[in-house]
Amino acid sequence: MAIFFSQTAVAATFKCWRNDEGVKECGSYVPPKYSQKRIETRGDSGRVVEIKERAKTKEELIEANRLAKIKKIEDDKIAEQNKKNAMLLKTFSRELDITLLRDSKINVLEGIIKVTVDNNAILNKKLLKLKKRSAKKPSKHDAEDIQKIENRIAKNNASIAAKRKTQEKIREKFEKDLQRFRALKSGKILIPAANQ
Repeated sequence: MAIFFSQTAVAATFKCWRNDEGVKECGSYVPPKYSQKRIETRGDSGRVVEIKERAKTKEELIEANRLAKIKKIEDDKIAEQNKKNAMLLKTFSRELDITLLRDSKINVLEGIIKVTVDNNAILNKKLLKLKKRSAKKPSKHDAEDIQKIENRIAKNNASIAAKRKTQEKIREKFEKDLQRFRALKSGKILIPAANQ
């Protein structure tokens, strides 16, 4: 290990780096050739007062950038979840409020489903009547009416199926909200302070 000191370096601070052979060198300034390496600034007692890490390689910079993006995505997810948690606690004061809202949303859809089912029952009666009337040879007008009614019934059935799926999604969402609400109220999930 070769260490040399200039007069000015000893009086104030000096810098140390490793040369191409890995040998430690020190002086009042760092030669440009070694300016991208790790540099220690030492005080007059020889103690390290500052460290400048070596410059990263292109590959290291790419990897650091990739990891920073992943961390930002994770931090954004955590921030979004914390926001949802805070909103949940502001919106509901008790579990019953959550179940009442869930039930009201499901019941609204159930009402629409009932009306659609009733409409289909009426359409099916109309369809049967039309098919009986034109059993042998339907008129062009009757055939068009039959097609329209069958299409309407099919659309209604698709609407009913979609609303049933929506009801299931509502149940799942509110079940998650309920579980999260319980965890938040019991202290199992903590919401960080706004300044963190």
